[in-house]
Amino acid sequence: MLVLIRMNTSRVKLTITIDKKILNEAKKLAVKKHIPISRLVENYLSFFVKPKFYCFKCGFNFNGSNAKICPKCGWMICPKCKACGCNLSRETSVAVFYMRKVCEELFLER
Repeated sequence: MLVLIRMNTSRVKLTITIDKKILNEAKKLAVKKHIPISRLVENYLSFFVKPKFYCFKCGFNFNGSNAKICPKCGWMICPKCKACGCNLSRETSVAVFYMRKVCEELFLER
């Protein structure tokens, strides 16, 4: 019996160097969540290259790279419903601002 296994040719091997303690902790958590480390890295890089966001008002998923920015509040404008930060209460915009800071630290500042 001959078995032919076709490998996905678009996939490549990546070698990275990271802090050993962080890797060990990530592996433990990944096992608990049934997520391969390679998928975590791929998801991170995918978001880094083509960030996708959900509109806080209508829930539309859109590419942040192509989004227009509101000149008044500096937020991305939803391409579907045209909502931006101007549509939020002060309390909600502060909460969303700090969630955005978490994302910025995760993707840009390390």
